[in-house]
Amino acid sequence: MIDQKIIDKLQKLLALSASDNENEATLAMKKAEELMREHNLSVADVAIDGSGAHVGSAEVDGSTKTSQVWELDLGSSIARTFNGRAIRKRNSNGWSFTFVAGKTDLTIIVDLFERLRSTIKRMSQAYVNSARDFTRVHGKTLHSSYRLGIVRTIHERLACLKQNTAPTDNRNVCGMTGTELMVIKDKAVDQRVSRLFPRVKTIPSRVNSSVDGNAYQQGRTDGNHVSLHRSVNGGSSAPIGIGR
Repeated sequence: MIDQKIIDKLQKLLALSASDNENEATLAMKKAEELMREHNLSVADVAIDGSGAHVGSAEVDGSTKTSQVWELDLGSSIARTFNGRAIRKRNSNGWSFTFVAGKTDLTIIVDLFERLRSTIKRMSQAYVNSARDFTRVHGKTLHSSYRLGIVRTIHERLACLKQNTAPTDNRNVCGMTGTELMVIKDKAVDQRVSRLFPRVKTIPSRVNSSVDGNAYQQGRTDGNHVSLHRSVNGGSSAPIGIGR
C-alpha cells in the first residue's frame, strides 16, 4: 500500500508539470518520474483523479431563443472530437452551451463551433434562396433539413479525424504515453463537469419529423466542402489536430 503522502506529492508535481513555465514544468516532471520509478507507479496510477490536467470551461450562447437539433449535434460532436463535453443549459438569452475541456482543446472547440455554426447558417441561407424557385417546401423546413444534413457529414468527418489521431503507447519526452495522458484528461474533464453540473443528464436529440429529403441530401453533400482547418492563433491554415 503506497503512502498517501507520496501520492499527494506526486499529484502536486504532475500539476506543476503542466505549468506554462517551461523550466518549472520540466523540473517537476523529472522529480515526478524519479519518485514514480522509486515506488513502481505510472502516471495513470497517480493521477487517476485528474490531477495535473489543466481543464477549463467556456459558455457560448445559442443562436436562437430555442435550441435546435442541428446546433446541439454540432456542439456535442465537436466537443467529443477534442475530448471535451458540451452541456446545454437555459439562461436569460434562451440557452447556451458550456464547453468543458483541456486548456488547448477548449480554445479549439469554441473557435470551431462558432466558425462552423456561422458557415452552416450562411450556406443554408444560400441553399434556401436558390431552392425557393423549385420547391413549395416551407423555408423553415428547408433550413432545418439542410443543416441536419450538413452537420451529419461534419460529424462523420470529425469522427474520422478523432480515430486517425487516437493516442498511442509511445512515450513522449516527459516519459508519458498518449494513453496515460488521455486517462488523466478525461477524468479531469468528467470531474469538472460533475462540479459544474451535479445533476446533468444525457438527453438524446429529437429530430423533427418534417425533413425534406432533397435539402437533407444536399446538406450531406455540401458538408464535405466545409473547412475544418484551424483559425485560432492568427488564422493558421494548418489542419486541426486532436490536442494531447
